[in-house]
Amino acid sequence: MSLSALELSQIRSDADDYLPDTCTLQTVARTADAYGGWSEVWANTHTSVDCRLAIMPMSRPEMIDGAELSSTTRWLLAVPYNQAITAEMRCVHDGVTYEIEAVEDQQSHRPSRHAYLRRAD
Repeated sequence: MSLSALELSQIRSDADDYLPDTCTLQTVARTADAYGGWSEVWANTHTSVDCRLAIMPMSRPEMIDGAELSSTTRWLLAVPYNQAITAEMRCVHDGVTYEIEAVEDQQSHRPSRHAYLRRAD
């Protein structure tokens, strides 16, 4: 069953009602330094982006980090269906910076876009 353009538009409008927060999406600019490396500067590319950030119900398996057992929590970010977002960006939400690990782009009639995040420490 396929959706009409009007039905899809209504679904997307309804989905936007469930984006209660805002965030900033940043892109990186790299500049070569004199030592063969580079420096990074993150620029606020998209500001006041409607979003919803939710902790994912499952996290990655526990890992051993410096002889300590640790678990890495992941978050799910929802933004409007037509928002530009890539895995090369960062997200700043409520003063906390997150690295974007992946973006789901496989849906043909998506009501919103989803990205998987991890906290940048």
